Amino acid sequence: MSHRDLDILKENIRGNKKILMGSAIIGIVLLIALLAPLIAPHDPGAIDLKNRIASWTADYPLGTDYMGRCLLSMLVYGLRLSLIIAAMVLFARVTLGTTLGLIAGYFGGTSDRLICRIIDFELVFPDIVLALVLVGTLGPGIPNMVLALSIVGWSKYARIIRSTVISIKEKGFVESARALGVSESYIMRKHILPNSISPLIPMVTLGLGGLLLSVSGLSFIGLGVEAGTPELGMMIKNGFSAFPGHPHLVLLPSAVIVICVTGFMLVGDGIRDLLDPRKGNSFNSF
Repeated sequence: MSHRDLDILKENIRGNKKILMGSAIIGIVLLIALLAPLIAPHDPGAIDLKNRIASWTADYPLGTDYMGRCLLSMLVYGLRLSLIIAAMVLFARVTLGTTLGLIAGYFGGTSDRLICRIIDFELVFPDIVLALVLVGTLGPGIPNMVLALSIVGWSKYARIIRSTVISIKEKGFVESARALGVSESYIMRKHILPNSISPLIPMVTLGLGGLLLSVSGLSFIGLGVEAGTPELGMMIKNGFSAFPGHPHLVLLPSAVIVICVTGFMLVGDGIRDLLDPRKGNSFNSF
């Protein structure tokens, strides 16, 4: 990519309000998550039954929950945990989907047919339904939730990579690499994959927002993190024990989830606009 192309790309990004707004939101959210130990005034697991559902004070800036735990501390640590879980699941999904899609698209034949049948089977059921079945079988807990969410939802990444690889593997630069006698694995790693991943960029950003909802949803129904763990979905579940008398116990963690998902959705939509050839964007020519 030339300097002129980079300048055009930067200009396109600066002119995309969705990316700018979403990036600002994500930046703030990530900063809060990273600085959780410095922001949290108390141990998020510390119980003080004498201060149950206390009002906002200098010592407890957002008050306490039904167990007397600092709400602000639980929010920042819950945000960090939710993001970590979502990022782990997303990495596993993208890795699995990219690997299988690359193999199916490049080699074709029996490998392609077998992987496509697996993809079709996985697409029949909504991701959250399969995750519910798996977590219900394995039991609640972070490892089981990560495992269950990781082995569903990868098929959309595999389909995109497969279709992109099929169109790229016959290009002239790939044929030139074959003529030089390099191995198939080298061609896949150095030529095919780097030219196939750009369609995944908006999907990855959008996927992280969706996974935040899935992680929080599983915790809310008791199939996610274990009881007492500071996590946004678990906070909403616990907050309903004092709802509607103290709605902030539900509304605050819900607002954090909405803000996070909105940030990732804005960035994902903005990147998708840049990559959409129907928009006539110069970024599509890179």
